[in-house]
Amino acid sequence: MLTLSEDLTLPLLQVKSSLELLEEENFAKASARRHAEETRLNIGAGFQQIEAYKLLLASHELDNLPAEPLAVGSLLEDIAHKLTPYAKRYSTELQVSTQHRLAPVLVNQASITSALEVLSSSLIRAQAAQSEQKSYRLVLGAHRAPDNSIATGVFSDVHGLSDRTLRAARGLVGKARQPLPAIPAGAAAGVLLADMLCASLWQPLRAAAHDNLAGLATSLPASKQLKFV
Repeated sequence: MLTLSEDLTLPLLQVKSSLELLEEENFAKASARRHAEETRLNIGAGFQQIEAYKLLLASHELDNLPAEPLAVGSLLEDIAHKLTPYAKRYSTELQVSTQHRLAPVLVNQASITSALEVLSSSLIRAQAAQSEQKSYRLVLGAHRAPDNSIATGVFSDVHGLSDRTLRAARGLVGKARQPLPAIPAGAAAGVLLADMLCASLWQPLRAAAHDNLAGLATSLPASKQLKFV
């Protein structure tokens, strides 16, 4: 995918720019530390998308990915903790909001973790690029769906995401440079990667709402073997 390949190179270009600045003479130590931290975060973002792409390729090679019961709330807490340094770079506060007493879900842990991580990072960047606020909020949420599955996703003030735009983007993958025109460069590929990973697990992403915010969510099957008391 052209969009994916271009977005995967973005963190490397950011790293290159930071290193060029660090090579300048008389660079203040404080600035050097700041650029070193940005470089580390950019490298992490690049690895995150590459790992998601590797898992997507693996899902195409296997008929069924191994699934296990997972507590959605704990999963989202772990992702929020891991992404907090990246979110702070974009003045974003990460919050976890889950409906009370959700049943565990049955899913491949590596794939759903990667999908939600790359989706969160992409919406963090997209939200900051769409407005000039001093601070932002992004919610990793989960709630019980009408069919008793568990809807889990990422919710923010990102504009221009809907079921219609997602359907159009899926049809444009590999054909257009920017399948998701509403999402700034550098974030669209992450959304599409997350969508394809979720589709390989059970259901693709769809537009959803949670905690008075709009966002993108997937549905996961509740585990029939385990239930929390």
